[in-house]
This record gives sequence, C-alpha cells and structure tokens, in this order.
Amino acid sequence: MRVEDAFWYALQNLRSASLRSWLTIIGVVIGVIALVCIMAVSEGVENEINSQLSAFGSNMMFIVPVNVQGLSSVTTLVGAPSTSGKLTERDALSAASIPGIKEVSRMIISRASVVFKNASATSPIYAADANVFDFFQDDMKLESGRYFREGERGVVVIGNDVKTRMFGKKTVEIGSVIMINKKNFRVVGILEKFKGSFRQSDDAMILIPYDDGKELFSKQLAKNEVTMIYLEAYENYDMNELKERVEEKIASNHKVSLDDKDFSVITPDFVQSIVGSVFLMLSTFLLIITLVSSVVAAIGLANTMFMAVLERTREIGVLKAMGATENDITLIFLLESALIGLIGGLIGLALSYVILLFVQDFGVPVLLSLKIIIFAVVFSILVGAIVGVVPARQAAKLDPVEALRS
Repeated sequence: MRVEDAFWYALQNLRSASLRSWLTIIGVVIGVIALVCIMAVSEGVENEINSQLSAFGSNMMFIVPVNVQGLSSVTTLVGAPSTSGKLTERDALSAASIPGIKEVSRMIISRASVVFKNASATSPIYAADANVFDFFQDDMKLESGRYFREGERGVVVIGNDVKTRMFGKKTVEIGSVIMINKKNFRVVGILEKFKGSFRQSDDAMILIPYDDGKELFSKQLAKNEVTMIYLEAYENYDMNELKERVEEKIASNHKVSLDDKDFSVITPDFVQSIVGSVFLMLSTFLLIITLVSSVVAAIGLANTMFMAVLERTREIGVLKAMGATENDITLIFLLESALIGLIGGLIGLALSYVILLFVQDFGVPVLLSLKIIIFAVVFSILVGAIVGVVPARQAAKLDPVEALRS
C-alpha cells in the first residue's frame, strides 16, 4: 500500500470519527493552547525587555539607594533582606571624578499633585539634570517642543498621556501652564508615546529641572539627597572595572564596607543576569507545562487508538485478507493518530491566536513567532505519532482469521 493511499484511508476514517475521537482532539487542543500561550507571552516579555535594554546603552549604569543581597539570583530578588541607604549630591560628584566616567545626571523621583485649568491629578515627577535627555535620547523622543536646558527653571517636559488623558477633556499644549505642588511650570516639550507594554505608565511622567525638584520636595528628602544617579562611561572602558571603582567611592562616602553597602550600581550585564535568571525559571515552567500537556493528550489519544483497534478488528481482518501487510496496517493507524494530533494542533493554534489577541489588549506583551507555530504543529504531530505506535503495532499483529471471526 502506498503512503498516499494509507493517508487518504486514514483521513476517511477520521471524517466519520466517533465522539471519542473528537474528545481526544479537544484534549490535544487544550495542551497546544497552554503551550502556545505560555511560549508566546514568554517570548513577548523577553523581546520587550531586550528592546528596553537596547535603549539603555551598553556604556551606561545607574546607582540606586538600596542593596539586595544576591540580587543576581531571582529567588533572592523576591524576598531577600535588603539594605537601604541614601544617595547624595556628593555621591554624584564622587562618581563624576572617576576616570572613565563621561557624564553624570542626578535624579529625584516623587509623586505630586498636578493642577491644570482647575482639573487635578497625581503624577510621577522626575526632577533631573538637563543632560538626562542625552542618556535617553533614543527612548525619550519629542512629539513637539523641546527639552529643558541646563540652568532653566519653571519649565516642564510631559509624557503623552499628560497631554491628552490626565485632565479629562482638557488638552495640555506647548506653552500651557501647569501647577505642581502649588508652583507654576510652563510646558516646553511633549514626549512621544513610549513603545512597549511595560512603558505605558511612563506616558504619565512629568520631567522638571533638578533644582526645581530639589526645592519642591525639600520636606520629603534629606539635605542634598537624590533618588538615583545616572552614569555614562566613555567608549571602550571596562564597565565591570568602572562599576567596582564607583562602588568603592560611594562605599567610602557612606562609611560602609562593600559587603554591607546600602546602594547598588546597576550595569547592563547586571540586568542581563537578572533577565537570564527570570527566563531560566520561565523555561523550566514551560517545560513542566509541556510535559503535563503531553501526558494528558497522550493518555486520551492512546485510549482512543486502543479502542479503535478493538472496534475495527473485523475491518483489519478484511484489509489483511485483501493483501495488506503488517506495515500497511501499522502505517494506517500511525497516520490516524498523527492526524488527530495535527487537527488538534491546528485548532489549538487558531484558538491560541484569538486568546493572545485578547491578552494583548490588557497590555501583556505577546509574540507569536513562526518558531512557536512550527513547534506547536510538530509537537502535536509527534505526540500523536509516538502514542500511536503501540496501538498500531497491536493492530498489525492481529491474526486475520481470528479478526474476521470477531
């Protein structure tokens, strides 16, 4: 029997499939949906993080006033003891004095009441040196207006949502005056919308000059305290070596040892190690889901194929009496099993696509790549084919005389 003949024969049998076969297909569908959705979300998150890391230049680092022991491990990242300190303007000056450091930008981050034409809202406020826009020139792109300049006061650059959504129907424009903590600021720049699902909250940010922020939040902060310090290194400098020098300087300022430091210096490599740990966990979780879905689908499929052999014993006897060999019978049942897997895989893919569209509407990054589609199809076919081996061999070994008597 030719392969194409066996294929059409198996397909014809599936067309008249019993309810049991369709329930088996549903089992495969559920397994494929679980597999595809997790893979697509995982790949989408990874793609989004990598795109954001690319915006954070390879020669940049930043200092935060907290140290989490073993931060390179995700397990400790979630619940490890941490030491918090305070960063100061002195720390920024110390970092700037290190050979290899090209530029330093101080930042104060807080939240404040913002008023525009009698409408009020609470928004994150970022007070930074004007050179912060040089650090994020590929990330903070202007839709209109300009960035504020060094030494300027009473001006503001706003996120896109501040313009159109923060104050209801009132639209903030270039030249508009908004009030932050009862102080007037003139809008000089409006940012484009940030790209990526994880950046949607950044569209509500408001950036003001560092000195204005220092004045606005003087009651919330210690004298000369800053929230973060951004550093840019000259090209071709060893970032790990620079990181060590920065840590030594800041630790000396804080009068703490490196083991007991109350701050962290974050580099691109450091972030990559965290991301790598996260995706190692995701990959492990994905493997477990794959195994569970495989076992569930395989059990249902095996049961269906064994029952098919029992129900079609006489049919097998007729085929053998007409000259079908053991290999022919094996091929027919293997193809039926693989086709059940394929049908379940294709239906599962279609439903996964619909589910992922729905998930994407909630801001979850999703990437249904060709690699995932091919893997899902091959996975479902292989599960069907592998599970079908034993029932197919059982069918092939039936004695034709006994089969015809049944």
